[in-house]
Amino acid sequence: MKYFRQISVVIPIFNEAENISLLIKSIDEALLGLNYEIIIVNDGSTDDTRTRLKEIYHSSLFIIELEKNYGQSLALEAGIDLAIGKYIVTMDGDLQNDPFDIPWMIDKAELENWDLVTGIRNNRKDSFIKTIPSKIANYIISIITKLDIKDHGCALKVFTKETAKKINLQVQMHRYITLLAHFNGAKIVQVPVRHNQRQFGSSNYGLERVFRVTFDLFKLVYFQYLFQKNKNPFLIKEKKYSYKIKEISLQN
Repeated sequence: MKYFRQISVVIPIFNEAENISLLIKSIDEALLGLNYEIIIVNDGSTDDTRTRLKEIYHSSLFIIELEKNYGQSLALEAGIDLAIGKYIVTMDGDLQNDPFDIPWMIDKAELENWDLVTGIRNNRKDSFIKTIPSKIANYIISIITKLDIKDHGCALKVFTKETAKKINLQVQMHRYITLLAHFNGAKIVQVPVRHNQRQFGSSNYGLERVFRVTFDLFKLVYFQYLFQKNKNPFLIKEKKYSYKIKEISLQN
């Protein structure tokens, strides 16, 4: 990497107390020498996440405390709304995404003029409870929308600022953020990325998510219909916020 860019790394978290300091350390190592900010959105955690965050001193760490647990979609939107980077990176807070994939993904976005570089998790370290519904959803989405994305569930993505800011995330629509960017006309490429075993904490994904994914797919059919009719509600993000922020702090 021969030049500097402003990079915003946005991470929504819920009950990741044991992971948070290791995550920030790994991001610092991966982005050493670059101009970046880390935006952690604490989505109403009920463990010691907030305490652990307050113990970290970092010149480029912003913490957004939401009023309550809104869910990953709105937490992600809150972070994107605050981000100022030329490139906005999204990732999970459980250490399964690898920050060392970020620099070369940004290089690819800039050098090849992509609006969104999205990951495909290589050798995925998840249970069948997560992988089977994910594979089914990816297949159905490709059939419905003709968008050939192998892994919609991979949280590690690099957006241009303009692309990320246009996306209107609704409740539980974070898993389809790539599709929403596609609806907005984004140029998208998918690349293989590393996927690590979860070391601490537990996944918030259960069998009930299968039913949620199915319901959301029905909504996607409707969105695709609207898109074809040039009435898609996600083409322009409305200036309204569905979340409330309790506190924003810079940990320096």
